[in-house]
Amino acid sequence: MDRIDCLRAFVRTLEGGSFSAAAKELGIGQPAISKRIAMLESEFGTQLFSRTTRTLKPTAEAHRIYDLARQILDSFDMARSSVEQAAPRPTGTLRIGVPSSFGRRYMMPIIAEYVRHYPEVRVDIRFSERFVNLVEEGIELALRIGNLEASTLVARRLGTVQRHLVATPTYLHGRPLPRTPDDLGAHQCIVYSRMSPAQQWAFESEHGRHVASINGPIHVDDADAMQEATMQHLGIAILPDWNAADGLRSGELEHVLPDYTIAALPLHAVYPETHWMSLRARSFLDLLVERAEHFVLAPSHTRTARAGG
Repeated sequence: MDRIDCLRAFVRTLEGGSFSAAAKELGIGQPAISKRIAMLESEFGTQLFSRTTRTLKPTAEAHRIYDLARQILDSFDMARSSVEQAAPRPTGTLRIGVPSSFGRRYMMPIIAEYVRHYPEVRVDIRFSERFVNLVEEGIELALRIGNLEASTLVARRLGTVQRHLVATPTYLHGRPLPRTPDDLGAHQCIVYSRMSPAQQWAFESEHGRHVASINGPIHVDDADAMQEATMQHLGIAILPDWNAADGLRSGELEHVLPDYTIAALPLHAVYPETHWMSLRARSFLDLLVERAEHFVLAPSHTRTARAGG
């Protein structure tokens, strides 16, 4: 048994969440996994997992060495492939983070294409609207919508997300139609709670920038839920393309304030800053870049709410 075997057991245990999951993936017994982890802990002089009868939790030290351990394993696998005179192929577990609503709409066909091409890779997809700590969560690559804050993450721009101010004809019927952003204060608005500030919406027009204070009965952190609330005639909402397009085409939704625009949001792939990006993460990023054009929907044949309409 060598240190590579121990590192592989450690990485698979952390990614799988248990000794049994690691043992199943590596095709060895659970006692062997436990022994390899113990040897690694002895080598490093620190505990890597807190063990109870029901849970196995990585320690802070485990999270610190996890990324380096994966880099070592990736380098070793590539070296072995080069000796075998075969092109190196991605292996192991690729853990990615995607925004929930965006991921449901766009990501599964891309992931399906990836796993068909690289069957040696197991893809672990984490759907969340939160900007999680990639290193702590063991995520190699994540998609993020919105302006990025300063961090040590490396970002690759993939495109932009267009947004639209919309409501149903049923909600608008019998109510004064907004003519300027300030008129939104008299309406029920569906608030995306993760946008900061959540209760201020910004617009652009030929006269400059306009910021409107809004309020409403519903605050949600998921675009699909915002779409459903809008379709239930609960108010006016800012929806991304993929949530607004079908309703705008069918007439179930109408554009509000058509003379004003809402800034598009950037879409990035982000990953931890390391000296070595795993082959599985690199190949998935390359596929994302190739398929990025499919992330943009351009609603057509849309209906606009106008006075007297």
